[in-house]
Amino acid sequence: MEVSELLSRARNWDKQAIAKLISLIEDGVELPISVERRSHIIGITGPPGSGKSTLIYALVRKLPANKRIAVITLDPSSPFTGGSFMGNRIRMQELTTKPNVYIRSMATRGNRGGLNYAAVASLDLLEYAGADYIIIETVGAGQTDTDVKYVADTILVLVPPLSGDEIQALKSGIMEIGDIYLVSKSDTQASESVYNDLMAMVDIMREIKGDEWKPMVLRVSGLYGYGVDELIRVLDERFAELRSRGKLNETLKTRRLLEWRLYAYELLNKAIERSKELSERVANGELTPAKAALALLGNEMPRLDHVAVAVKNLDEAAEKFRKLGLRVSGPITIESQGVRVMMVHLGNTRIELLEPLGPETTVAKFIERRGEGIHHIALEVDDLGKFMEMARNAGLTLTGEPTRGAEGVVTFIHPKSLNGMLLELVEHVRES
Repeated sequence: MEVSELLSRARNWDKQAIAKLISLIEDGVELPISVERRSHIIGITGPPGSGKSTLIYALVRKLPANKRIAVITLDPSSPFTGGSFMGNRIRMQELTTKPNVYIRSMATRGNRGGLNYAAVASLDLLEYAGADYIIIETVGAGQTDTDVKYVADTILVLVPPLSGDEIQALKSGIMEIGDIYLVSKSDTQASESVYNDLMAMVDIMREIKGDEWKPMVLRVSGLYGYGVDELIRVLDERFAELRSRGKLNETLKTRRLLEWRLYAYELLNKAIERSKELSERVANGELTPAKAALALLGNEMPRLDHVAVAVKNLDEAAEKFRKLGLRVSGPITIESQGVRVMMVHLGNTRIELLEPLGPETTVAKFIERRGEGIHHIALEVDDLGKFMEMARNAGLTLTGEPTRGAEGVVTFIHPKSLNGMLLELVEHVRES
């Protein structure tokens, strides 16, 4: 079935179509959809065993039946298979029979922030499909598993009856991201001291954050339904306030950035898995980890920095590349080399456009002799002085001492000593 047909069915809350589309997302397919904010995305986090799944079960059962509700639960990945044990789905099996409820369990795939690319991209799909509520449950928050703050409109932090030392340990991570703190399992006597501790901590955070961040503390029991109606009321009030203040699009921006970062992580991990030769060389001590990382990213030195093309009219040439959809930098004038320069950015290198500043310049004479075209090839090196010494030892002739170029320190190897090729050597100047 075509993706377009699946998307059309998903807009009508066809749960089978939604499931197939999320499977495509998990396979790395980017769906052709644009997102307009309409869903209340609720992140539920807290330590393992705090009752997150039980609370979701109670919440979904009490939310209006005429509302579309989606639940994404994140489970730990197996270090051996990469899969997960879908315990959350077992607990919430009853909810999957409701026509307005869609539930999906996903493996974290080992990402340190607690979310993965597929989970975040699935939020886009579910919002596109018209979900009114999207609940995303993390594995269990700690000091690093806090990526949920970039995608959720409201974050619920569950804190079960714990000792004071354990709450103190949690504070470094989750106490900074919550909007509503829930004393879970409030049917027990031990919950009272937890409530008092949380209230004291929240009061301190309110003073630090001022009017921007005013978290609340509520008591709930997912098992017995205690406090769930009050929680739903607070959630709806908060969402109405966020929408009225135009805050929903702010979350969309941070969600897009996180989605981009997580997709890059997945590409990087796949590249590492494919790079068996690099892995073996690192393991055997033949290559340092830092140099292997640069090689993996295509930044091993020396590397192709750019191909320079001599043109008569810089602006006219740049416009042609822009019409091809390529990004072109602004012009830079380099008086010492007698050129005006623009860079055309490609995925893994660049094209440098050179326009002569006058008829007596080197580039002007090149165009007069050979016409417009490739003028030189540039290699980026990490130590220009060392590479110049290697070139001299190889019997190559340098055109002169290094000078300042468009983006760093440069020199050239004379074409007469390199088979007619003018080779530029570039050491980029990086800020310390």
